[in-house]
Amino acid sequence: MNFLDLLFPKRCLGCGKWGRYICPSCRKTIHPIPYLKCPVCEKPAIDGMTHPKCKTKYSLDGLTSFFRYDGIIKKAIKQIKYRYTYDVAHELIQCIPPSSLEFFHKSYFVNLNSEFVPIPLHKSRFNFRGFNQAEIIAQILGKRLNIPVYTTILMRTKKTVPQVEMKDKDKRLTNMKDVFSIHTSYLLPLTSGILLVDDVFTTGATLRSAASVLKHNGVKFVWGITIAQ
Repeated sequence: MNFLDLLFPKRCLGCGKWGRYICPSCRKTIHPIPYLKCPVCEKPAIDGMTHPKCKTKYSLDGLTSFFRYDGIIKKAIKQIKYRYTYDVAHELIQCIPPSSLEFFHKSYFVNLNSEFVPIPLHKSRFNFRGFNQAEIIAQILGKRLNIPVYTTILMRTKKTVPQVEMKDKDKRLTNMKDVFSIHTSYLLPLTSGILLVDDVFTTGATLRSAASVLKHNGVKFVWGITIAQ
């Protein structure tokens, strides 16, 4: 236990027990998402790959999410985003079983120089919050999997209404139109494989918008990674 744990002791987000944000008992209640979905039609898909009939030149190539967005997982993500307790992310990622990370060893990842790219916040929101939860998740996953993380490729150039405040799917898609751009100092190699990291996949509007920008700038392979959906 470190000094900060003495000042701000951790309590389980599930049962309230002291010591951890996700205690061993509550961790046993967490199960991997039962099947992966195509990020376009959201129907079951092998390894989360975008169905051939759903795929376009500028779409995501696939999506991997680890958990359902409910129960203690939902509480943990909200704790990070809205209560600014970003060290919850370490325990959250510890809950991901090794079997759920096996997709990183698939041939379509191994044959690329893949890198994690977190979905950026707008500068005003970053300054208010003080951190980007997607970046923290990417950094922790990067260390675990020995995959580099690049935080300066994508920029969020348009301030939008938070997606959580919009229930209509079409409005979410419109809200994310022309939100991202590529940093002018970064030259994207044509063979790059980018793993876009975010916390939650709901309608996919954010990831789709970012993937489109990357592919319009020459990236051949873009895969979405989220903690939950």
